[in-house]
Amino acid sequence: MSDKLAPENLVSTSPLTRDRVAAARILARSFYKELRSSGYTANDLIALSTALIELITLDLQKHRQDLSCAA
Repeated sequence: MSDKLAPENLVSTSPLTRDRVAAARILARSFYKELRSSGYTANDLIALSTALIELITLDLQKHRQDLSCAA
């Protein structure tokens, strides 16, 4: 993995944040393994990932709008 993409370079390095990053990676790995063992294909997982990213993007956009309205 590129040093620039390493989790410790993407977020604050506080112990709590590192724990959450580690937990997220473990959860993602478990989720991936469970879905693959249930018959989901790589293309299915890409579609799922795309849908998750879309939901996160919409949530972030709403959060930005809420912040700009409050200012």
